[in-house]
Amino acid sequence: MLNQAAIRSGLAERFGPADELHVILVSADEIAVLNGAHLGHAGSTDVIAFDLAEDMPVPGEPRQIGEIYVCVDVAMAMGAKLGTGTAYELVLYCVHGMLHLAGLDDHEPADRERMRAGEARIMGRLRDILDFRDIL
Repeated sequence: MLNQAAIRSGLAERFGPADELHVILVSADEIAVLNGAHLGHAGSTDVIAFDLAEDMPVPGEPRQIGEIYVCVDVAMAMGAKLGTGTAYELVLYCVHGMLHLAGLDDHEPADRERMRAGEARIMGRLRDILDFRDIL
């Protein structure tokens, strides 16, 4: 499923088939620590992506292109609030992180609009091939 998201996000075009993307599920407390330490923001958030593609790979080993930290607590809360469910929110946050790693940003309104359009496009395609209820 994440392979499909990577292909649809444009991330797969930037990297090779042996490259690795790590998705780490964390609590609200854990992501708040990452948010403060790396982004200078207080409190929890839904997802944080770290681009590690510039790191030189060890010959003969796959290259780690990035890490996406996804907050399960936020996914559970938003899934309940929006009626989308936890699994949908977790996949959405992975897609959001992948779009960041593919070069999209969401700090400015126009960039945020492009990010949301990318998320909607990818999630729509994933919805056509997946039942999010089967994920959890």
